[in-house]
This record gives sequence, structure tokens and C-alpha cells, in this order.
Amino acid sequence: MGERKQTRRRVPKQLNGAPKPRGPVVGVDFGYGFTKLVLEDEQRHMFPSAVAAIAPTMMTQLNRVQEADEVLVDRMRYIVGERAIGHTERFSTMHAMWWTMPNYRALIAQAKKFIPDQACIVTGLPYEQYLAQQGNSHVADTIKSGLRAQHVTVIPQGVGAYFSDPGLEHPRNKVALVDIGTCTTEFVAMTGHELISQGSSGLRVGINDIFATVATELHPKLGRTVDPYEVERAFRGEEELRTQGRAVNPDLITARVTQLAKDQASQLLAKMSDLWGPHAAAYESVLFCGGGASLLFPYLKSFREGATLLPDAQFANARGYLNVGLRIYGQPAQMPYEPLNEEISTETTEVGTR
Repeated sequence: MGERKQTRRRVPKQLNGAPKPRGPVVGVDFGYGFTKLVLEDEQRHMFPSAVAAIAPTMMTQLNRVQEADEVLVDRMRYIVGERAIGHTERFSTMHAMWWTMPNYRALIAQAKKFIPDQACIVTGLPYEQYLAQQGNSHVADTIKSGLRAQHVTVIPQGVGAYFSDPGLEHPRNKVALVDIGTCTTEFVAMTGHELISQGSSGLRVGINDIFATVATELHPKLGRTVDPYEVERAFRGEEELRTQGRAVNPDLITARVTQLAKDQASQLLAKMSDLWGPHAAAYESVLFCGGGASLLFPYLKSFREGATLLPDAQFANARGYLNVGLRIYGQPAQMPYEPLNEEISTETTEVGTR
């Protein structure tokens, strides 16, 4: 049965029979851990979803110059990305309604640097939040305002990853997909273009639970606060975790992260069996994606033979959002239009479910 949603969009009146051309399509994944963008011209951008406030002082008021990683939201300055990691004023992205917080708007402001005005945006929300109409509308309105977008479409996370590969779409074959993120894990069941609602769900479990646990355990040992991002980077070999001028033995971090990853994988396997049955026998494919998939996949692939980690797993949702946008908005119109001659209309969008 379809879910019907009322949306308001600006529809231009025609000038000499020509509709207003759409802006560029952009897929944007505002993840708890990283923000990813894929533009229609194949440009990609990614930055940590880390945001730190810059306290207002006499000097910050005098110095209006902003660094490339700084944004202004409601007259307050924020650092977004790498430099915010470990900052004493860093916001937590663990808030269940973080899309209502100023740090979410700071991420939008940073993303705006890569996105032209009047773009057509497709983004996603965790499955449970997507089902709440008020939250869905709030996110769409916030993004549209912050990006000065022409249109914004919100779909469930994980559904984007499904549409990242057109080869997955088949009118009868059922596909099960696990999207493992920083704070949430989405379980999505699809067939053709339809979401199978009874086979889809979400858990507030993600790889941040692993890195935050290790960071908390390291705090008393190192004598300083440890940011979960620091643990993740040390585990991946991207950066040393240091204290008192010395690097922490990476083997200690690896061993603890590995144990916690196995524990979390067991929790996800139980949920998969509950949703799809043992080995998801009725499903043609079982796929894994998301920023946490590479960490947990070694302990999840035993769910059934042929379970697959999607290539470019961290960008899978953003790529799928772009593909969805190209379908919704179509090819750019080439005819001129009159931007001042517009009217407001209301349309009904149907999201297919079974």
C-alpha cells in the first residue's frame, strides 16, 4: 500500500510554453560520522560531521575573516570538519534529533560551499525518523533554506544505497540491504522500486559505539579526553593516537576494537535473522554498505554464502540519492524561463511500500 505525502513546491508558470529548467542534481548524505556529496558532474566531497563552536570574544568580533572550514550560522561561527575533532567545544552528533540542532545547520552551511543555488537535492533520514512526517518535513525545510535549493526530496537511508546500482533493480527479486553507519544501522528490503515495509527497520546501533567505548576506556589511562574520531583514525592506521608526546601502541586499540566489532556484529546478525529469516532465503541478494560496513563485514558475511559488501560502500547512499534525483527531476531543460513569474502549487508524492 502506498504512503501519500503532501508537499509544497514552487512551480514556475510557463513562458512561451517553456517550463523553468531545473538546477543541478546533488545527492547529499548528512551522516553522523561523515557528510558526503555527489554532484551531477561527478564531483565528490566528504568531510567529518564534526562541528565545534567558536566562542564569541572581542577578537572574534573584530576578525570577520573565516577560514575555509568555518561557517556562520545565526551570527555564530563554527568549525566544521577535521579541525573540530578533539575541540573542547565540539558538538555531539549522538543526539537522536540532531537535525534540529545548530551543528546540523553548520554541516549544511559547509556543504553549501560545494553546491550551487537552486540545486535539486536528494538526501535521507534513518528509517524510523523518516516515518515521522514532522521530522521529515523539518529536515527538508531546513536543507532547502540552508542550501537555497530549488527542490529537496527525503528518502529512507539505505534505499539510496539500493539505487546506487541499477543492476539490483528487478520487478520480482527481493534484495536485503544493511546500511551500517556511525550511530544507526538501517535494514532495508526492496523489490523493484518498492520498499518492503515488514522487512525494513532501523537500530540505533553504529560503529561510534565501538570507538566511543574505546575512547572512554583510554581516558583514565592516557590522562586526557579522547575523541572517538581519534580512535577510529588510529585503528585505520590514518593517524597516531598520542599522549605525553608519545604514540599509543596501536595493537592495543586494534585488539579492543576487534572484540567490540564482533560483539556488535552478533547483535546485527540477530536482527537480520529476525527480519528476513535464517540466511534470508527468500531474498536474491544480501548487501552491506555504509561507513561502518568495512569494519563489520568480516563478521557478518557468514550470514549466508554470497553476501556482498558494496563497492565504494561509504558513498553508496550519496550515489543512490543522485540517481534517484536524476529520475525524479529528469534531464535539465534548455529553454529560457521567467524567474519572477511563479506560483505555489501542492503536489502529492507516493512512496511505494508493500
